[in-house]
Amino acid sequence: MRKLRKIALPLAVFALGIGSAYATTASVKSGSTVELGYRFDPLAPAEKCQMTEQECSTIPSGDVCTYTDVSGEHNLFEQGCVNTLYKIQ
Repeated sequence: MRKLRKIALPLAVFALGIGSAYATTASVKSGSTVELGYRFDPLAPAEKCQMTEQECSTIPSGDVCTYTDVSGEHNLFEQGCVNTLYKIQ
């Protein structure tokens, strides 16, 4: 009986760890990767990170998502203007 406990308990803990890791990865991948882009405007009086109507992806694809207005072309970011967004492929 002791031998069974010595073998079964570590295997059960290992299986639980693998299952938890898989469940976490699957839930992150199933989330939406498309969101509206935010542009950083240093001249804005209050909120410097302003929402646009441009849809972008959070999945790195090589091309950075951009927004063009009268002041020029701007890179787009996630809310908070920290993480870069990418063009939808």
